[in-house]
Amino acid sequence: MNGGKPPPTRLLRPTSPAGAGEDAEDSVLLRFIVKKKPDRSYLQPYEDATRRGGAGFESQLWMSKEAQSTRFGVLCDLGRFSDRVVADLGCGVGDFPVYMQEHRPESFPKSYIGIEGVHAMAEHARERIELEGIGRTLIEVGDFVADESLPDLLVNDAGAEVFVFSGSLNTLVQDRAQVVLARFWDALARSGRGTLIFNFLSLRHNKERTPANPPAVRFDPVVMLQWAIERTPLVQLRHEYLGGHDATIVMDVAATTEV
Repeated sequence: MNGGKPPPTRLLRPTSPAGAGEDAEDSVLLRFIVKKKPDRSYLQPYEDATRRGGAGFESQLWMSKEAQSTRFGVLCDLGRFSDRVVADLGCGVGDFPVYMQEHRPESFPKSYIGIEGVHAMAEHARERIELEGIGRTLIEVGDFVADESLPDLLVNDAGAEVFVFSGSLNTLVQDRAQVVLARFWDALARSGRGTLIFNFLSLRHNKERTPANPPAVRFDPVVMLQWAIERTPLVQLRHEYLGGHDATIVMDVAATTEV
C-alpha cells in the first residue's frame, strides 16, 4: 500500500482531554524513525481485506464482535490500565479505546498509544477517536514486527508502562511471535517496571468447533506460558473465556527480573 520506502513512523505524546492545554502541547514530536521497507507478509491478509472492503471491523479478521468484546474485557480485568501509559501494538481501527470508553471507563489508561501497520486502518482509527471525542489517545502508523527500535522508543520517549497485543500476533508463527514479544518485554525489563499482556489463538482448542482458519496461526498455550515464566514469576494465564479458542497471558516485571 505504501509503495517504495514507507513514510517515517511518527511518535507523538497522546492528546490531553479537551481544555487541558494548547494543541501544540498536546502534540509534542518525540522522534522520527525511517526504516527500509521490510517483509510485510504478516500484514498482507489485513491489507488485502482492507482493499476489498475498506477499513473497518471486517478488515481486522476478527471472529465476531461479541468475541472481540470478550477479549477486551479480559484485557481490562488483567491489565490494570488506569493511571498508566498503554501502548497497543496492532490497534486496528481503534476498537479497544472505544470499548474502554463505552464499557470500562474505569480502566481507561492515563494515555493510550495505538500503533498500526496498515495505513488505512490507522487513518480510520484516528477518525473514530476524533468522532467519539476520546481524549488522551494517539494513533500512529508503525510496524511493531520490523521496527526493532520501537519498544525502547515507546518506553523511554513516550513513557509506555504497558504493552498490549490483542489479535495482532495471529499471522505470525509462534517462534517469530516470541521474538517480537521478547523485544518488547526486554524494553520493559530494562526500565525496571511494566506489564506485557497478549492474547493468541490457542492450539489446545476444540478442533471440531473451531477448525483451522488460515491465515490465522495457533500457538500452544503451554509453550507460551513456559516462555513467559522463564522471564518473570509474575505471570497469569486465562484460557477459559472463549471455551479454549483463545488464551491471554499477562507478565509483570518483577524486582528481580533480569534481561
